[in-house]
Amino acid sequence: MRTPIVRVIYPVLPDGMTLGHVIELVERLARQLGLGAARRAVLLRMMRHTAPADWRDPGCDPVCFRAQQDLARDLGVSDRTLRLHEKGLEALGFIRVDTAANGRRSGRHLSHGRRLGINFRPLLENLGRLLEMDAEHREETHRISVLRLECSAAKRDAKQAIGNLLEQDPKHAALPDLLRRFSSWPRRYAGFRCSEDLACHLAAIDALLAEVRGYLACRPETSAMAEAELPAIGKTTPKNLVRAGSDQAAGRPPVTPRHSKRGNAEETRDRDDLNWLTPEMVREMAGSDFRFCLEALCPTGEITGRSLRSAAIMLLRDLGITEPAWEEALDQLGSLRASLTVLLIEANRDHPQAPVRVPGAMLRDFVARDRRGEFNLSGALKGLWRRKRDAA
Repeated sequence: MRTPIVRVIYPVLPDGMTLGHVIELVERLARQLGLGAARRAVLLRMMRHTAPADWRDPGCDPVCFRAQQDLARDLGVSDRTLRLHEKGLEALGFIRVDTAANGRRSGRHLSHGRRLGINFRPLLENLGRLLEMDAEHREETHRISVLRLECSAAKRDAKQAIGNLLEQDPKHAALPDLLRRFSSWPRRYAGFRCSEDLACHLAAIDALLAEVRGYLACRPETSAMAEAELPAIGKTTPKNLVRAGSDQAAGRPPVTPRHSKRGNAEETRDRDDLNWLTPEMVREMAGSDFRFCLEALCPTGEITGRSLRSAAIMLLRDLGITEPAWEEALDQLGSLRASLTVLLIEANRDHPQAPVRVPGAMLRDFVARDRRGEFNLSGALKGLWRRKRDAA
């Protein structure tokens, strides 16, 4: 009676994944996996000496057959050093060293499909864990990016608030301590290695900002608004309340008058007039992603300039807007107008006639037009609001 042949099924890469993707994955996760530069170079060199098709073939394992002395020469290390790296990679669960007694790596097919060489089956078996680590790494990278931008914007607010206090009361008793704390903050964020550290830094900035605004609120020259330097869009903000009989009360934004002469003071005021906005209008104008962020940030319904800015920052990565482009927009447009510009761009990605294809380029174009005095944000938002209303 013949013994039945047992066909071994070897692990393979998921659909759509190639050897190149695995190499990029290892490079991204090298630090988290405990791979130093030298050991990572050894691993990647051996991976590149495998057959790409073997990583997707259920009938065999991907194996590196290149002779040890040849690999050592390629890498510029001794044979002994290479062996130490191989043992270290085996202990980390990346490879299985399967050679002949004399160290030969022939690539010959032996029993049960075995082939002598550096076998990468352990890496394939651990691929699911690596992909989870990569997803966590990407999310952490995004959180760090968002928090960096939040810190930079909050520092702008703190600097402006301290400047206002210095102008109104140069001899205020708290100013020396406020200036000392502000100057002690690092100018760059390279020293913050994780999102938790950046979150603590942001909390410190917010605490100082709240303290300065508290001092300003006590001054008779100020309006005592919580965000005097950053206008709020909230139901309780007097300047944003809808007047009876106005266009807003009828469900329409106010009409911006057209002027034949460009660049006059009245037209500039119209361009910058955002007092007609209400929270309901902002939510109606916003795209689905922006609205989702606002609902998470403003569960009570009130929308502040700070929450608008945070929503815009959260969407920069998905919109493909770079940090330098956003910083340039903040410098030119200010916090509130920059945030509403991102809202405008995100909402117009589904424009029926002229959808926004490259949001980053559109933001830079708006900034350049504003620098020339040609960007009418208020008018653009009114047009967006009417389009949303007509489509509803």
